[in-house]
Amino acid sequence: MQDNLSKLVRKNVEVTIHGGIVYRGQLIEAGEDTLYLKGLTGWVTIPMDKIIAVREEGAEEGEWRDRDIDPSFFNSK
Repeated sequence: MQDNLSKLVRKNVEVTIHGGIVYRGQLIEAGEDTLYLKGLTGWVTIPMDKIIAVREEGAEEGEWRDRDIDPSFFNSK
């Protein structure tokens, strides 16, 4: 999964977490446990276990799943 997210580093992304909350910002780093975004109002750190989806901002709704993130990432625990 980290290889897939590394393609999005320094790009504007949309990150959807449990509860339907969507964060938008520039992806700075994707670590083992945390994703780091630089947003308009400051820095956002998101635990990886809360993330449902990550896609490049402006990408088509169905386009990102097969291309950017391994489908196993979306299996809930």
